[in-house]
Amino acid sequence: MFTNIPVPTKEDWQVLKEAVMQDGLYHQNRMAVAPNGSISYINDTTASLHPIINRIEERQESKIGKIYYPAPYLSNDTMPYYKSAYDMDMRKVIDIYAAAQEHVDQGMSLTLFMRSTIPAGIYDWKNGRTDKMTTRDLNILRNYAHKKGIKSIYYIRTFTDDQQEVGSNECESCVI
Repeated sequence: MFTNIPVPTKEDWQVLKEAVMQDGLYHQNRMAVAPNGSISYINDTTASLHPIINRIEERQESKIGKIYYPAPYLSNDTMPYYKSAYDMDMRKVIDIYAAAQEHVDQGMSLTLFMRSTIPAGIYDWKNGRTDKMTTRDLNILRNYAHKKGIKSIYYIRTFTDDQQEVGSNECESCVI
C-alpha cells in the first residue's frame, strides 16, 4: 500500500518537532474562535470575542418558544459592567476581530449590531448627533472591516426603534 510513498521516520518527526518549537505553525488556528451564538448560551458564557447582545437576551426557539438568557454572572452588582453590542462603536468590535483574524485561517462569524436610530456620539461621521442608520453607515463599517483584514461579515443585525431585532434578510438597508 505504501510502495513509493515515503513514510516519516522517528528522526523525521524529531526534525519536525524542533522546527515547530523554533518557528511555530503556519496553520495552527484553522477554525473560528468558539463559542459563537447559540453555543455560548448552552455553555453559560459569552459569545467568544463578541460583546453581549443584551443583558438579558430573548430568543425564540422553534419547539419550545421564548427563552431568556441573562449574561453570565449578571447581578445587580455587575449590571453596570455589561454593555449591549447595539450601544457600542462597531469599529471596536472589528478591531478585536481583526487582531484575531491574523491568527485564524478561515473567516470568523463577525456580526455587526446597529440601532435603526444611532445614538449620539457613537460614530464621528454622524457629527455627534442622533441619526437614522443608513446604507452609508453600513458601507463605512464594511470598508473599515475590509481595510482591517476581516474576511467576511457574517450578519448585520438591527435593533429597531420599536424594540424589535431585525436580521439581514429583513433589513431593507442591509440587503442593498
